[in-house]
Formats: sequence, structure tokens, C-alpha cells
Amino acid sequence: MDSTKPCEQDLTQWIGEHPQDLPSSMIKHIGDDCAVFDPRSLSKLAVTTDMLLEDVHFRRRWVSPYFLGRKSLLVNLSDLAAVGAQPYACLLALALPGDLTESYFNSFMKGFLEEGARWDAPLIGGDLSQSASIFVSVTAWGSFQTGRPLWRSDAQDGDLLVLIGEVGLSRLGLEILRKEDFSELWKIESEDSLAHWAGDDFRYRCLKAHLLPQSLVHVGTWLCENRVVNAMIDVSDGLGSDLLQIARQSQLAAEIEVDQLPLPDRKIGEIDPLEAALNGGEDYALLLAASEKQLDRLHSEYRTDFPPYRVIGHLYRGEPGVYLKRGEKRERYEPKGFDHFSSC
Repeated sequence: MDSTKPCEQDLTQWIGEHPQDLPSSMIKHIGDDCAVFDPRSLSKLAVTTDMLLEDVHFRRRWVSPYFLGRKSLLVNLSDLAAVGAQPYACLLALALPGDLTESYFNSFMKGFLEEGARWDAPLIGGDLSQSASIFVSVTAWGSFQTGRPLWRSDAQDGDLLVLIGEVGLSRLGLEILRKEDFSELWKIESEDSLAHWAGDDFRYRCLKAHLLPQSLVHVGTWLCENRVVNAMIDVSDGLGSDLLQIARQSQLAAEIEVDQLPLPDRKIGEIDPLEAALNGGEDYALLLAASEKQLDRLHSEYRTDFPPYRVIGHLYRGEPGVYLKRGEKRERYEPKGFDHFSSC
């Protein structure tokens, strides 16, 4: 990396010089005090915001700026997917320590803008500053072309719990980063290089799940438009914690059949696959509540290019909470989930 220390105007100019495909309703984006768009062509708007803080959500020496840029947007797009919104545009607030060079910023922004182009979520503004550690805050908007948003609170008595995506791998990927030699990892900017560093397919899947989480935007919008679910949430704080959100907001009890969970193939260190799946966090899978009739439609209409889904339990009248069923044994479970107030 070079030793250039950029000023804010240089960084803003760099962003402005990289063209993006903007929605037709955008009137003004980067270059003025505010971005302006005309929302009248949009039926509804969704908005979400997320932060990634150095030494809370990641460590600088574990992740390249390119991967960090991509992940910064992906975690916000997962929230849009959870309500069924199609990405529209985003804002970025980025603060970097003074010892990081212009090439770090360029690499971060390259990853961020590439991910935005991939999901039709152009960057339309934000803020840049200097700080003692890396701070990333993204605000993303989404829209609903058809249908209505999916809420956590609309699950019904008798709904089945359906999981799309994998759970537990991200927590195991974090364990790899915590325990092994990662001295070259911060330089890696391609998935092929990450696979080579990982050494085997399982370790690669774990690392990729943590550093470059999946985006299920197309799945979320399809589920919303086709009304094949009653309620939905993205699994960001752990399957147990996020299921508890659906249970509490829908005033229902939730039961997971442990034998039906798609658990990781093996443990990493002392982290048990079931514990990783229930409490690991940062999986960004989708957890759905669907009726039997809706599940029948899902069986017949679900697109073959989407990740597979799996029925893992059900909801029923009872005290809101999460229960685990293993064979004939059933017990109440108290999720731990990801703690945003502890360091990574």
C-alpha cells in the first residue's frame, strides 16, 4: 500500500468519479448537501441502518478492506430481504484512522460499490471522517413493487418454521480467525485466494460465511411478492434469538426440531455445531413462518436457483418462547445470541 494520506474532498471526488446505475426517480445524488429523489413512483419505502465497528464486529488484521466494503453493504441488504424489499439506494458514513492510506479507502470503496452494483443499491451520499478506529455505518432503502412488507409479528398459530440458508458457519469462521495464523488474511481480496488460504472446503465455507455473508435479497422479494409466508426475519443475532423475536412479537411459542436443523459438518475448536447454529449470529439466513397451504405453494413454485429451504419446527399457542425438541424430549431454551456490547 502507498503512504498517501487523503483529504475528505479527494475521497469524495474518487467516489463521484466512479459511475453507478441510478434509479430513474433519483434527482440528485453525491455532490450536494443532500441526495434528493422522488418517491411517488414507489408504493412503499423500507429503510434500515447497521454499523460495523472495529474490535466489536471485526478486527482489521482479519479482513481485507475490499471484503469489509462488500460485507458492510451485505448486512444491510439482509434486513431489506427480511421484509421483502427490493434495494433502492444507500448512504455510507465511513470513519478511518489517520494511519490508513488512500489505497485502503480505495479498496474498501471498490468492494462496497461492486456489491451495490450487484444488487441495484447505488451509493447516493454519506459522510467521511477520521477516527481512532474504523467505523462503518450504512443506511439502505428498499421499495416494494408489489405486495406488502413482511413483519415478524404476523406469524399464526400452526405455522411451520422454514429456514433458507445455512446457520452456524459464520461462528465457526470467527473461531478459525481467533485461533489460527491470519497474518496474510488482510491482504486477500478474492474468493479463490480465500479458499486456498482455508485449505479445505469446510473451512472455506466457514470463513466465507463470516467475511462475505450471503445475500438473499432475491429470495426475500420473491417470497414477499408471492405471499407464501406470514412472517420473516433474517438470522443475524443467532437462530435462537431471532426466532424468539418472532415468538414474542406474534405472541406464540416456537418449537425447533433439532434433528431437522442443517448443522455444520463438524466443530471448530470447542465450538459445538448446535451451539454455533443457535447462538452464533451473522448467518444472514432467512427464517420464515408459513402455513401448511403456503408451504404447499412453496413446494411447487419455489425457484430452483434459490438456496434450498428446510422445515425446522412450528409455532403454536402458548407462552412466547423457544423450545427444543430432541426425539421425545422437549425443553425450553434461553437463547444467548450475539452480544453487540462485547468485543469480537
